[in-house]
Amino acid sequence: MSRLQSNCILVAITAAITAGCIFLFSGCLVQPVPQQTAPIQTACPDAVEQTAPVEDLRTIAQDMAPLAERFSQPMGAEAAYRLKQQFDRRYFAPWTSAEPLFRVRAVAEGIERLADRTWYGENRLRIEPERMRQLLDLVDREHMPSIDRPGIVVKPAFVRVLPTTRPFYEAPDDVPFDQLQFAEIKPNEPVRILHASKDGAWLYVEASYANGWVDPDAIRLADAALRDRLLKADQLVVVRDFAEVRTEQGKILPQPKIGTLYPLIGEEHDHWVVEAATGADDRRAVFTVARIAKADARRHPLPFTPEAVADIGNQLLKTPYGWGEMYRNRDCSATTRDFLLAFGIWLPRNSSKQINAGPSVPLTGLSAIDKETRIREQGIPFRTLLHFPGHIMLYAGLRDGKPVVLHTIWALRAKTGNCSEQKYIIGRTVLTTLEAGKELPLSKGTLLDRLEGMLVLPVAD
Repeated sequence: MSRLQSNCILVAITAAITAGCIFLFSGCLVQPVPQQTAPIQTACPDAVEQTAPVEDLRTIAQDMAPLAERFSQPMGAEAAYRLKQQFDRRYFAPWTSAEPLFRVRAVAEGIERLADRTWYGENRLRIEPERMRQLLDLVDREHMPSIDRPGIVVKPAFVRVLPTTRPFYEAPDDVPFDQLQFAEIKPNEPVRILHASKDGAWLYVEASYANGWVDPDAIRLADAALRDRLLKADQLVVVRDFAEVRTEQGKILPQPKIGTLYPLIGEEHDHWVVEAATGADDRRAVFTVARIAKADARRHPLPFTPEAVADIGNQLLKTPYGWGEMYRNRDCSATTRDFLLAFGIWLPRNSSKQINAGPSVPLTGLSAIDKETRIREQGIPFRTLLHFPGHIMLYAGLRDGKPVVLHTIWALRAKTGNCSEQKYIIGRTVLTTLEAGKELPLSKGTLLDRLEGMLVLPVAD
């Protein structure tokens, strides 16, 4: 992120010529002459980043309940059943597909193209060519894929574009946008193991919505019996981030986030009884009986009711921004994905793939009024995505006739006069209108100005 100069320069030029002497604050004595006062320019802000003074965040209650109370488009039983079948086909595709879900050779070629770009590291210095060569050697691109085994996640797994935990930034001050960070795969998720780094320190895997390099300790092999058990089981979905999952022996398992699924095997007064995948000594996964508090999970999928919508939405509103789910937080597409996952709607991972997950409604070229009209007439609250390049939002209904969205946003950009562009940090999941920050001199226009597409879910296979 660029630094703003400390102050804009206030220029005033005074010229006088008397008796052949030019007055440059020298020892020449001159009589004062009439001067014209230069326009006074307001000093530029000192800081590149500020907390966003966004009016929407003051006037719109950060509570989903008022919007959810007006929700009146529940899903019928037959539609919900079809949606569940569709969700299972996609969620379990790493195990059931006859071939990899992502083109592995294309991935290998994409990794090679990374070497042609300039990257900056955690020390803000350019990444040395030697370090890049070492990473490309670890990838062993010529032999991808070298494995094809079903696996399962036993603890949260961060998906990386290259086999390293160290960041790649596009600019020296581009924190938090580590371009190697892609997603977090949740515990108990099916994966396909396709490759290993030369040093064995990383596995290349694919989940139903993400592919990349993960820590091998997060993955275990899933044999046919375990896969069959999970495929046939009723599912429980976590509805509280970092819920406690405790085994019968009292061991606390890695904390799941909203959208994590567990096979349900029983129900007690205060707890659900589930099976959680854990690792055995021989790199295989085994199911361990565990308990989750009733308040922390629900049967999957949740019904589209006002109560469920408000509950999941309010939990997500607690989340700080996390590019690629860094620090187990969320970015914009992780928020839309986790919200809809709880209701049995499967989505791919990033914003461009999400808006193209079905036939979207084009909004490019429309006036702001026409865009709002189309959203009001065609959008279904809590089942409609709104998108412009690089950002995706969940339509949450109307407030005073204006569309309101749930979204996770890093910052708004504004620019005054000749000053450098400012970043007004929001850095969390919020409810706003599509004109959030309109009181600022936004350098790229409002969200509404930039809006290009709308997708109403679910989409039939």
